[in-house]
Amino acid sequence: MKHLSLCFLLLVFVLFSGCGRDSNSNSVNAIIGDASFIEAFGFAPDATTDNTLRIRTHLQYVERLLRNRDVSFLPEKLRERRTELLDLLQTYSAAGKYPKNYDHPKDRKPCFMDKDGNICAVGYLIEKTAGREMAEAINADYQYETLMTMKDQEIDRWVAASGLTKKECAMIQPTYGPIIPFPSVPASDYRYRMKSGYVISSGLLIGTNVAVNFMNEINIAAGSTNKAVPVVGLITGAGQIVLGAVGYHPENSRGTDFNYSDQRTLSIVNIGLGAASMVFSARNLVWQQKMARRKTSWNVFSFPAGRSQTGVGLSFSRKI
Repeated sequence: MKHLSLCFLLLVFVLFSGCGRDSNSNSVNAIIGDASFIEAFGFAPDATTDNTLRIRTHLQYVERLLRNRDVSFLPEKLRERRTELLDLLQTYSAAGKYPKNYDHPKDRKPCFMDKDGNICAVGYLIEKTAGREMAEAINADYQYETLMTMKDQEIDRWVAASGLTKKECAMIQPTYGPIIPFPSVPASDYRYRMKSGYVISSGLLIGTNVAVNFMNEINIAAGSTNKAVPVVGLITGAGQIVLGAVGYHPENSRGTDFNYSDQRTLSIVNIGLGAASMVFSARNLVWQQKMARRKTSWNVFSFPAGRSQTGVGLSFSRKI
C-alpha cells in the first residue's frame, strides 16, 4: 500500500508539473502577467518573442476569461454593454493593428495611441463607444500609463457604464515591447510548439507504462501472483488517458489560429498507450485469478458411517 501511495503522489505531480505563474515585470499585462502565453505555449516569452503574437494571445485569452465570468448580478443594460464591448474586443484582436512602443527602448509599456495613430485595445473600446475625441484626450494625458493609475473622472464614468470593472479593463490593456534591433521570433515558429510541461509529463508516463506492460508479461510468463505491477499499471494507464484527453486540442481550439497538430498526435499516443497499459494490467489480474482457482480444489463426497448410515464429507486442497 505504501508503494501504491507513492505511485499515486508521483502521478499527481506529473499531471500538474509545469504549472505556474509568470512574475516578469516585462510581461504583457500589469494584472495577469504572461499567463496567456504560458497557457497557450507552455513556456514564458522573452525579448525575442514576436510582439504581435504576445498581444493577440493575451487579448484572446482575456476575452475568453471575461466572457466566462458570472455577471448575472449586473443589470440587463450593463450585461448587454459588456457583451458589446467584448464583441468589439474580438474584432480589434483579429484586426491586428496594435500600437508600437517608440519611446521606451528598454521597457514594455502600455501605449494608448502611437504616433502612427494605432490605438490600444481599451482605447479602441472607448473610441467605438464614446468617440475618438475622448480617446485622443486620454492619450494626451496618459499615453504610457496603466489604466489603474489614470485618475480621470471621464474614464471612471465610462468604466461605470461599460459593464466591466476598472480592474477588468486593466486586464485587457496590453504592454508593448520596445522596437528591437534584432529579428523577433515569428508566430509561425510557435504554432507547432508543444507545451514543455506536457512533453515532460507524457515522456514520464510513456516510459512508466512501457516498463509496466513489459513487467506484466514477465509476471505472466513466470507465473507470479504479485498484484503490485498490474495495480500500478491500472493507475498509470488511467493517468495517461486523462493526460491525453486534457492535452488534446481540436482544430482551432481556444479561439486562436495556433496549430496544435503535434500535441494532438502526442495526445493520441498517450490515450492509446494508457488504454494498452490498462488492458495488459487487467489481463495480468485475470490470469492471476485463474491461476489461484487452479491451485485450489474442493470436493463433496459421501462415506459409510456404519449401521446403514452414510456420511457426507468435504475435501479442500491447495497446491503450493
